[in-house]
Amino acid sequence: MPAGIVALALLAWTPIAVALIRTGGRHAPELADAPSPGILLAAIALIPCAIALRTTPLAAAGCGVTSIALLVAGDADRRTGYLYDALTLPTALIVATLAIAGNTTWPALCGVALLVGSFGTLFIVTRGRLMGLGDIKAMFSIGAAFGPMESLIAIVVACVSGVVAAAVAGKLQRGASVAFGPHLAAGSAVSLIAGDSIVHRIMGL
Repeated sequence: MPAGIVALALLAWTPIAVALIRTGGRHAPELADAPSPGILLAAIALIPCAIALRTTPLAAAGCGVTSIALLVAGDADRRTGYLYDALTLPTALIVATLAIAGNTTWPALCGVALLVGSFGTLFIVTRGRLMGLGDIKAMFSIGAAFGPMESLIAIVVACVSGVVAAAVAGKLQRGASVAFGPHLAAGSAVSLIAGDSIVHRIMGL
């Protein structure tokens, strides 16, 4: 698959992701307006990063689809408090299909097992008090797209970003809630841009 086709596919995926999230949140007045221009520009800016920094076009497609979807879904989570299945589930299906097509099924399964297994267990143990089920569903795409090592980087970034944001907003006290979707988007973007180089540096130690 030529890189140009991947770029065009990711460019087309951006408005599709917006349409899916608005369909999923059709009862949320906050989603009547499209995402801010900043979110859309950030999504488009990730496309050349995916093409340039991933080793294969299919890997670029999987990482790009995930990162763009999480930007859009994270913005919706910030506005409504929900990560909508209307976007996270199609994204998971697309990324899983790309992993199979690109012969990266095993790393994808390991990434999914790491994130969904760990945080799914945390969700069950805490009865959803620390995070929502939508966050777990979103993590499926991160794990499948980035594999175990880069997924771990994404989650570390997301957790640090979430704690900092909560501290700044004065929401570190017990019972306060913070939308985790935007931080998952930040973690995914960092992994897309720098995850491979970070992993190589760690493995080289």
